[in-house]
Amino acid sequence: MKRDPLVLAPVLLLALAAPAGADQVYEGWNEGDTAGWEVNTSRTALEVVETGGVDDSGYLYSYEVPPGFDIVGAKQGEAPYAGDYGAHGYRRMEVAAQFFGGTFTSVVFRLRYLDGGHNGWYCSIMEDFTPGAWRFGGCEFDPEWTDAEAMAAGWHQEPYTPSFQETLANVYTAELRVMGAGDLEIGFDEFRLLPGSSDVSAEPPAVGGVNTWSGVKQLYGR
Repeated sequence: MKRDPLVLAPVLLLALAAPAGADQVYEGWNEGDTAGWEVNTSRTALEVVETGGVDDSGYLYSYEVPPGFDIVGAKQGEAPYAGDYGAHGYRRMEVAAQFFGGTFTSVVFRLRYLDGGHNGWYCSIMEDFTPGAWRFGGCEFDPEWTDAEAMAAGWHQEPYTPSFQETLANVYTAELRVMGAGDLEIGFDEFRLLPGSSDVSAEPPAVGGVNTWSGVKQLYGR
């Protein structure tokens, strides 16, 4: 697989208030395994590439198993990705992606409600699918938002899904879902669930002397 020089796309620094003692989640797939992340369809495959990625220490690689569903990605249903996002104090998610093959139409962060018999809510996290570079994207949320507030912030409710508040209080899986056409191949790196207030511990390491989040004001998925 060809790897091109790193190019960083900006993401938003958000200002949602977070409760004291809020949790933070980080996964960079640097240990050589999927760290509990699973395929999101029966026609998707996952593996960890041990070199490359944002800091050249590995990344999660997702691709279709022909004949595919034109969907790739990964999901996580283990704590602390599941459960009550209000109790965790999460207010935003961020991830880096690189588009290796296929034609992409959407990349979303999807939170499924309660169990395998329900759908969920999702938000677009990237709009630039140009291959050859690692690109950062993300979205914001507040577990106390009404449905109208969530929709105004770019979230979409799937059929047979309860309210945004109830869904975020009972998250079954967190999913990176990618749709398109052709033989889809994508890499993920530097996944984070974060509280709303920025601090040093919430920021990723500098790449090439440039911090990948600080001081940037562009919002994805709007």
